[in-house]
Amino acid sequence: GMREHMRRVCDEVWILDLGGEGRGTRRSDNVFAIQTPVAIAVAVRTGKAKEDEAAKVRYARIDGTRRQKLDALDAIDGFRKVDWQDCPGEWQAPFRPAGKGDYFAWPLLTDLMPWQHSGVQLKRTWPIAPDEETLERRWRGLLRAADRSAAFRETGDRTVAGTYRAALTKGNGNGSTPLSELSPGAPVPEVRRYAYRSFDRQYLIADGRLISRPRPELWRAHGERQIYLTSLLNHPLGAGPAVTACSHVPDLDHFRGSYGAKAVIPLYRTAAVSDPNILPALQDLLGKTLGRRVTPEHFLAYVYGVLAHPAFTARFSEELETRDLRVPLTKDPTLFEQIRKMGARLLRLHTYGERFAGGRQRGRVPRGAARCARAVPGDPAGYPEAFRYDDATRTLHVGAGEFAPVATEVHGFEVSGLKVVQSWLKYRMKDGGGKKSSPLDDVRPERWTPGFTTELLELLWVLEATLAGYPEQERLLDAVTRGPCFRADELPPVPAGMRKPPGAPAERLL
Repeated sequence: GMREHMRRVCDEVWILDLGGEGRGTRRSDNVFAIQTPVAIAVAVRTGKAKEDEAAKVRYARIDGTRRQKLDALDAIDGFRKVDWQDCPGEWQAPFRPAGKGDYFAWPLLTDLMPWQHSGVQLKRTWPIAPDEETLERRWRGLLRAADRSAAFRETGDRTVAGTYRAALTKGNGNGSTPLSELSPGAPVPEVRRYAYRSFDRQYLIADGRLISRPRPELWRAHGERQIYLTSLLNHPLGAGPAVTACSHVPDLDHFRGSYGAKAVIPLYRTAAVSDPNILPALQDLLGKTLGRRVTPEHFLAYVYGVLAHPAFTARFSEELETRDLRVPLTKDPTLFEQIRKMGARLLRLHTYGERFAGGRQRGRVPRGAARCARAVPGDPAGYPEAFRYDDATRTLHVGAGEFAPVATEVHGFEVSGLKVVQSWLKYRMKDGGGKKSSPLDDVRPERWTPGFTTELLELLWVLEATLAGYPEQERLLDAVTRGPCFRADELPPVPAGMRKPPGAPAERLL
């Protein structure tokens, strides 16, 4: 909306991009002592606004060290000293040049699956934990606290005295009674599995009173067949897969631990799976071209098979600087089927067998090479405080416990800067990982449980199997890009309503 407004009220706009990302996937020096990228924008109108004529937008970027950027700026004494590139003229197009080449002819993932949403944002971390028992103790700690507001960690949108209605589950987590009025023995709201980070399933107290941005639309659309893709749609992707998947409602920062705005893409718009989040008529078009019926699950599996591996982000690293995540949608029936099968296998793995698995296989992960060579002590005194990896012996040491063999590639598995195994372990160490929002975060698991060991092994097995498939995925991607693919202009436009959440009453402050 802001870009359209500027195009309507200005005659010309110049954007001089100085970069300076200090926290993202592709870091660069900043001209200031900050971590947020910087740009110089000049917008000009010479007379009365021509609201039906889009302003001319030009873009240039200065790269290098901080000193080199400042020197380059010092050398500019007029607009002619800068090598400007023209930007697209569409009203809401980004203030960046349009990309060139085959990649930019392919359709955007966000056009193929038009509804994107932000994940759940709590603004407090204590209602999330790696086990249910810890959440129960934290809830008891909140209700017994001398100062509930301090223990809760109030924000402008959630206080202990507030009354909120956010229907997240069918259990007891939708109460509108203020937290300040609950008795010390009030029952624990419903605890649900929660997709906290890529490949990291934790638990959440699913109560709208605790969650600043509960995203009711996601909870309403959640069901046994729902599956979510997550990615970065507002920052360039780094090394690793371009998307990951989960079967539980995801956190705002599920993909890499930050920058998760509008980065959740559900397969279905409703829990009844009657309304797939797929461009209308696309399934029929694919069916006619490929000579086979293409279900929503078939389409999702193909997309995942193409995007969910590091060869994609490496091959299109420069193109992904634009934040445009595009899909090479093959017209070759054989290639489509091969990639669909690969994607279905990965989705089954990455949802820990909860999706794309048959009856007996549901909820199971194929065993890999890694084993628990020495058990992690299960008593409080033996709770691990740290972990380390021995590259020479391919052993992962978790406190006094040992897991082997663990390949170096498994230990270093990355999703745009998120080290998956290391992140998973940090959240389960004695002192925990991540930010602390209140004294309740100090209520931690009291011991390493057998469940932690099982889940760590499952994570290692999932990553082993994922890495084993990468060479074939790269080969298939190469074959797709050398063959005929759908161009974006061959597909129907996205209906405006499909970009909005499914119709339902929004969360209300009572």
